[in-house]
Amino acid sequence: MAFLCVDIGGTNTLIGVGNGDFEIVKEVKSQEFLEDMGACLEKTLSNGKINDIDRVAVAAAGPLDRDRGVFYPPNIDLEEVQIKRPLEAFGDVRIVNDCTAAVLGEYYYGDHSVDNLLYVTISSGIGAGLIVDGNLVEGWNGNFGEVGHMQVGEDSRDCGCGGEDHWEAYCSGNSLPRTAEKTTGEDFRDARQVFEKAGNGDKAAEKTLERMNEINAKAFANLVNLYNPEKIVLGGAVALNHPEEVIEPILPGIKEQIANEAPEVEKCTLEEEAVLHGLRAACNGKPDSGCGCC
Repeated sequence: MAFLCVDIGGTNTLIGVGNGDFEIVKEVKSQEFLEDMGACLEKTLSNGKINDIDRVAVAAAGPLDRDRGVFYPPNIDLEEVQIKRPLEAFGDVRIVNDCTAAVLGEYYYGDHSVDNLLYVTISSGIGAGLIVDGNLVEGWNGNFGEVGHMQVGEDSRDCGCGGEDHWEAYCSGNSLPRTAEKTTGEDFRDARQVFEKAGNGDKAAEKTLERMNEINAKAFANLVNLYNPEKIVLGGAVALNHPEEVIEPILPGIKEQIANEAPEVEKCTLEEEAVLHGLRAACNGKPDSGCGCC
């Protein structure tokens, strides 16, 4: 028996096959995957010669309608994608929000010993998954955790969702160059260039990261005040690739803004495979109750 686990991110999609350590992990562009899921999966599975898949779990970085099996991609040029029907050819399908899957993966297979765990991804977008007293929080229709759309700014910054001054509009990988332009007047090609130039002492890039950390501190303080986690773990390309610049400043930045005791803050232990392992947990029937994905 094997599980097929699919993590549809805002930029890339990870495909994992296996029921423990994944025997196949393949990365493809999400646009390519969503345009022809069947062909992409057939290619992946034929290369791995695995024919005994009977459970499928898929996570998506964006709003879901689990009853209809539909995903609304926020950063891809597609309005609505049916993700359940194409995957049913490979086995019974479970659909999970990507950050919900990530916190499941970290809780069951990561190196943690807490029952109140908050996972936050900072990548092309920003989202969260939450375990409270050992129980998974999913929200209505599985859409808990769109924390990137909390209002934290004050300079009338448009967010891709149509809102204004949202966390994601300042600190996501897609938005960091615009934060640089608004903060310093300087143009940067992408978030990677901001971090590279800051590492080389570029003053505009350094000032941009200072602004990012200011907004991040406000947003994380809100999350601590709301959910009182024992530990916060961070994933997503921006956080995982730049832990010294993104993760290390969080705890000092939030301490003066919280009413609750400060949690531990660290990089997620499963890194880019946290979502896949959360889908593995869902295929294994974890948690035993309370999870709408199982």
